[in-house]
Amino acid sequence: MAFKLGSMKHAKGFILNKLFEDRRIGETHLPVQLLGQGYPPQYRHLITAAFEGLKRENPSLIHVQNKRTFRGTSAHLSLVPSRLKKIRGLMNGYREAAHLPRYGQDMKTLLH
Repeated sequence: MAFKLGSMKHAKGFILNKLFEDRRIGETHLPVQLLGQGYPPQYRHLITAAFEGLKRENPSLIHVQNKRTFRGTSAHLSLVPSRLKKIRGLMNGYREAAHLPRYGQDMKTLLH
């Protein structure tokens, strides 16, 4: 089922898809400030709300940690490796809306 652009599920799917496609799983991480890049500007406020929602879910699908940078400390996030099967639904809903092929159960096979 495709999610509508501008919905919270679409924004959550975008975040999870971005982390998965960039292979940000486990120890590799992405700064929170870069989450909104690539999402339509008029809906970027949803990215912050979706990030907060993903962070509060129990059990969490993402791991947030503070990392030292050259400019101080900032929050970075990555996917929890043991929860990859659970993100498939949100990710595939976003991918259908974006006209991208969906992932199969093994998270490697692309379904057309």
